[in-house]
Amino acid sequence: MTAPVIARLDLDGAPAAISGTWEPRFQPVVDAFVANFRDRRELGAAVTVQLEGRVMVDIWGGHRDPARTSPWERDTICSMASAVKGVMAMGLHLLADRGKIDYDQPVARYWPEFAQNGKEKITVRQAISHHAAIHFADASVPGDMIRWYPLVRAVAAQRPEWEPGTRGVYHTITIIPILGHLIELVSGEPPWAFLRREITDGLGVDYTVGLGPAEFARYTGDFETEPFMAGIQAPPDVVARFMKAAGDPATALTDAERANPVFTGAGGNARGVARLFGIAAENGVLEGKRILAPRTIDLMTEEQWHAPCAVWGSPMRVALGLLLNDPEFYYVGPNPRAFGTAGAGGSLGMADRENRLSFGYSQNRWWPALALGERARHLIDATYASL
Repeated sequence: MTAPVIARLDLDGAPAAISGTWEPRFQPVVDAFVANFRDRRELGAAVTVQLEGRVMVDIWGGHRDPARTSPWERDTICSMASAVKGVMAMGLHLLADRGKIDYDQPVARYWPEFAQNGKEKITVRQAISHHAAIHFADASVPGDMIRWYPLVRAVAAQRPEWEPGTRGVYHTITIIPILGHLIELVSGEPPWAFLRREITDGLGVDYTVGLGPAEFARYTGDFETEPFMAGIQAPPDVVARFMKAAGDPATALTDAERANPVFTGAGGNARGVARLFGIAAENGVLEGKRILAPRTIDLMTEEQWHAPCAVWGSPMRVALGLLLNDPEFYYVGPNPRAFGTAGAGGSLGMADRENRLSFGYSQNRWWPALALGERARHLIDATYASL
């Protein structure tokens, strides 16, 4: 491995270090990472590449704050936005692998309250693949996304916007309580407890659902380069319904809620998601231990729909709680079978089983687009150029 200090930069008048380790053949990834800071206004970020179960690149740098006073450290975490959906989906797939949940059973078999308002026939497959037409949570209030049970109740009470299974629409907020409450009901413990035990601690993955004081101490917020929703084509009232329950765990919680958290968001880093998706890249094996059966990976990555999202308009290829490679919304290289998870602004994790490759990218200055953006694309292209 190469020496840990990669580059020292002057960014907006502030010194910044890029640090980490990498195999020489992956120098294009290092170059793309440094170029993101010099040419594409990166603030703070990390990228990790695994190949055949081995870490090839593990680099990080920049700053945790817009004033550039706090450096991004090796263990810095950030929200990674909707990357949490892929992490939670992987938790649900662990339970499916153990025979605890059946994708083709009605959600109401596990969650009876979900049957309200015409949802009694919606299957787990439809619900976790953004195919259930319950992308709104009208009974929620701002901040419920990080208070959990009010959002769970709001989703249970929601009426589908159209016939489930007929049109795909990205369930921007509601997929989180759908995945999480199914985990809770099937496992018998809150999703943040299950995921911490099974994934964060059990698999050594630096991604935590339900942030505590230790995580907040190394957490960086998200900062946008320009108004993030400026290019969205959906009508403002629809966007407002989509985002009604949203809230930032770093600012939206009261002191009492932070002292006694029920659910306080999620956070992780590139190293964590690359390790998690490395399990899928290695056909279900982590460091010689079987975690998932190959058949489970086949099932969870089956395409469920490929069409423009019925509200956002972006073309999407969607599997079971995961995204499939798509040149417009979720571009992760030349292999159309690659899959993973994406966060608004650019953060992502992905796996490529054919190349035994996994990749993670975490950053705190969002690229101003629903899709992954140019920084992520350059890193992905550099990764495949190194194979």
